[in-house]
Amino acid sequence: MARLYLTGGSGFLGKHIFERWDGDSYLHTRGQDFEYLPRYNPDYIIHSAAEIYKEEEMFESNVVLTHNILEAAKEVENLKAMICIGSSSEYGLKDHPISEQDTLEPFHPYAATKGAASLMAVSLAKKYKLPIMVARPFSVFGKYEPQHRYIPTAIKNIKAGWELKIAPGSHDFIHIDDLIDGLFTMLENPEPGEIYNFGTGKQYTNIEVANIIDSFLPREMNYEEVGQMREFDTDMWVCDNSKAKKKLGWKPKISLYEGLRELCLT
Repeated sequence: MARLYLTGGSGFLGKHIFERWDGDSYLHTRGQDFEYLPRYNPDYIIHSAAEIYKEEEMFESNVVLTHNILEAAKEVENLKAMICIGSSSEYGLKDHPISEQDTLEPFHPYAATKGAASLMAVSLAKKYKLPIMVARPFSVFGKYEPQHRYIPTAIKNIKAGWELKIAPGSHDFIHIDDLIDGLFTMLENPEPGEIYNFGTGKQYTNIEVANIIDSFLPREMNYEEVGQMREFDTDMWVCDNSKAKKKLGWKPKISLYEGLRELCLT
């Protein structure tokens, strides 16, 4: 039975990985070192732990922690594949669908630290010919998504009849189940230093998302469009997923409409 070593198991993505994994698994806990990793000798590693919100902790959590697990992974005897979870934010603002060939132009410390971590993973994989890869998801949504984020907030407010404040911006929303499918397909097709984007190739504005949610709920939406475009928002944020489709045979199966319907009616 395949063995998985997972970081970030208590997070949005980590919970889904743990639930979907059909095999033995070890959940790395916050503050733990990686001495046990080579002794556990996993077949697979998924490094999904990251600090998203506390800027003062991002370097330690996103760069140093990644460096430490990469060094420990070098000592694993039977490693078949490892994935470091990156972020589409590493690319910065673009005026076209974003591909893996695009230059990294991070605009926030989170994006910068995730970019540094991705580059470390890729360089180590290529230097030592290790099956370490990077996945860069776009805007992931689904069960267990933190309640302060836009989609859970919109569903909660519209259900309750509360006013929903809607800021400008567009996103490529990918359902968590489609992302997990992509990650597991990567594990089955290891190639040192490969990077894969995961998104649907379609983008929606925040108001379009709210209108879809409203269509599933009995209350009429009470909303106000507010503010200007924030520094990390854009009218163009869409994934070029052609590499994952071509090399992995992966494609998204759950539309934003279907995913939102499920969340609204459960």
